[in-house]
Amino acid sequence: MKPVGVELVVMTVLGGALEALLVRRSGNQWSLPAGMPEPGVRLQDAAAAVLARQTGITGITLEQLYTFDRDDAARVAVDYLALIAADRHPLLPGSEVVQVRWFPLDDLPPLPDEHAEALEYGHRRLRAKTAYAPIAVQVLPDAFTLGELQAVYEAVLGARLDTRNFRRDVLGAGVVEEVGIERRSGPGRPARLYRSVPGEEFAVVARERRIAGRVRAPG
Repeated sequence: MKPVGVELVVMTVLGGALEALLVRRSGNQWSLPAGMPEPGVRLQDAAAAVLARQTGITGITLEQLYTFDRDDAARVAVDYLALIAADRHPLLPGSEVVQVRWFPLDDLPPLPDEHAEALEYGHRRLRAKTAYAPIAVQVLPDAFTLGELQAVYEAVLGARLDTRNFRRDVLGAGVVEEVGIERRSGPGRPARLYRSVPGEEFAVVARERRIAGRVRAPG
């Protein structure tokens, strides 16, 4: 029986783009955070421990992504997925790695084939989650503008959304509620601030079959 290890696909939104968390051990190429669990430790707890030990990130929610039993690998890998706010989790390389940083998905360094596969699968899962889960809440502050909300969905989906239709769908669905006005010293009107409504799903916001006719090509 093959030993079982854990791998972590952790992503964030920075500058309007989706980015992945990678680590590098001395003399090795960049890779996903990964390691072997201690005896008797639950896999999810082991994944959280590996992430904390290698990157300094703690206190996040991990979702089991997939179990990869690769024919040419010496072990089975159970992968976990998370979307987090990078500014709330400073990176701190642990003793097992020499570097840890965020990379845009469209500008990744060379990765082991199995980690590139896991990262692609995690990206697909994250896009699918826009249809039923409030993923943007995980990277936005408690109060946010509708423009900030739209930017997160565009980064995850990799597509431009029509602003008027997006805002109409969001407000019509009742998944956010207004909490005040953000006063700005520069030009432009004050921005309305919103928060997510607990327990509401975002299905009507970004279900791909509904927005297909509203997507514009990037650029």
